[in-house]
Amino acid sequence: MFQINLKNGEAIYLQLKEQVVKFACMGVLKPNEQLPSVRVLARELGINPNTVSKAYQELENEKIIYSVSGKGSFVTDDIFSVQSVKQEVLADFLKIAGKAKQFGVSQSELEGIIETVYADGRTGEDK
Repeated sequence: MFQINLKNGEAIYLQLKEQVVKFACMGVLKPNEQLPSVRVLARELGINPNTVSKAYQELENEKIIYSVSGKGSFVTDDIFSVQSVKQEVLADFLKIAGKAKQFGVSQSELEGIIETVYADGRTGEDK
């Protein structure tokens, strides 16, 4: 499920963290679903367990996941935490759309980009 791109220059723990958030927002990871253990995920991805641990710790600090001592890490059932991530993304999009407008990007150009993203399944990370 999780994939790491070692060539894109983004820190591995941030990639992992973003994927957990994305999968939770999309409903791929369900509330109270257990995440792979730090060791198992590190082994599957071929990365250092400390990297996975750092991603999990930040996700826990942001209340996207929670830990149960001796049992592991789980996706939060607090829909407000997940919804706040969506609201941040929408706020970022609003800023970018406003900046695009300031630089002469037309509404139809933006709509075309949005249509392409949703039709092709592409993301801004695709190159």
